[in-house]
Amino acid sequence: MSTSPAPLVKASPLSVGFCNASIVLYTLWLLIPAAQTAGGAIAGVLIVGLFGLGLLLDTAYLKAHWTDLLLRIAAAAALPLILRFLLHRGTDNFWGYYVQQGMFWYPLLYCGYARGRGDPRLWRFAKAALLLALALTTLTTTFWLVQGMLRGGKVYAYSRSLGNAEPGREAYLKELMLRNIGGYDFIYASMLSLPLTCYAIIRAHGWKRVGFAVFCFAQLIMIALSQYTYALIFAVIILCIQVLAALLRWLVRKIRKRPISVLASMLWVLPLFLGVYLVRVPLVSLAVSLCQQAGLANFAISLSQLLGTMTGQAADVLTRLDYYHLALQGVAQSPLIGALPTMDAPLSQHSDLLDLLSAIGVLGATAFFFLVWRMGRRTLRGLGQSAVKPHLLLQYAALLAFTLLGTVTYSRDISLVLCLGALLILEGERLSMAQQQPQ
Repeated sequence: MSTSPAPLVKASPLSVGFCNASIVLYTLWLLIPAAQTAGGAIAGVLIVGLFGLGLLLDTAYLKAHWTDLLLRIAAAAALPLILRFLLHRGTDNFWGYYVQQGMFWYPLLYCGYARGRGDPRLWRFAKAALLLALALTTLTTTFWLVQGMLRGGKVYAYSRSLGNAEPGREAYLKELMLRNIGGYDFIYASMLSLPLTCYAIIRAHGWKRVGFAVFCFAQLIMIALSQYTYALIFAVIILCIQVLAALLRWLVRKIRKRPISVLASMLWVLPLFLGVYLVRVPLVSLAVSLCQQAGLANFAISLSQLLGTMTGQAADVLTRLDYYHLALQGVAQSPLIGALPTMDAPLSQHSDLLDLLSAIGVLGATAFFFLVWRMGRRTLRGLGQSAVKPHLLLQYAALLAFTLLGTVTYSRDISLVLCLGALLILEGERLSMAQQQPQ
């Protein structure tokens, strides 16, 4: 007769305190520009070190799961090497990139440990820290972008600012970097957080629902002002799916007098996007015209390039599509193992997924994602029975699309928002269900 393993002894208050402080301080340091600018990278390293110290003090967990923990650490150590040497990510400063990658994977490591432990003390203040940091930086970013638009020709949007230090623009570029209000990282993390914001609107009541709705609107305003084309396109698609699905659920309740699931309602509205695809050329032409009239030059440029691709026009300059074709050539040459034998893969540097397939093929990419899963194992435990499942699936679909069309592995903001958001919601539901069960 088999017996279930005895539950682990709770971690000491000191261990929990170090871990809790680590994830809270990391969230505030990463998402609040003033904290990151003042603290610098060394502050981030020390904050992550608090988690390591707390983990070492959790002797019961180490004794029971030391092999599992070693495998997670090995995965975290191997992934940056794959990205650096096979996908040529990072700069010539190897150790700087390696430390940055360590902080990129830290939220996944933390959430896998926290969900395995199942101790709510480990994330006691994480929800407040995350909401505070997101709200504060969304507002300050919006105000900064509006201020930039009012300064005329001296300022241009994020999407054309970072990395551009042409004569006469150095002062603004320096100011932008000093303010460090997220740029690429925070804008795309906000876009990917929209499904969870919509979930919060659905689940909340009263003033909380109003607050989340206002926050969702603020996120959309900030994304639009940033003039990141992909971010706005994804944000509009995500919001349209959520709104149309909610409208469909309301109609079904009114007409058929019975509810329809959130996932089913989302699947039913997907064919509408096929209709949008069929009229994509006139829609993009209209969008270009509206952006030009509104003074959104960066959107107009990006959408004009997209329109040219759709209509088969030759471009005078290289576009993202040209870079994608480069990586696709590598995939076509060796789809299973990529360029691993020759170590000379054609890379786009604009698509994590295509570059991964070009460099190490389908087999290598499968191994890469296995390591990711191994590092964060248990993070999504209970997702199948969770009410947030449709929203997280939408979030991961957007993440996959963005990984195909952009680069994710540079953005610690994306890693934090996705991992910590899943931890807080899934564990919140688990604890709520446990409290409702009869004693």
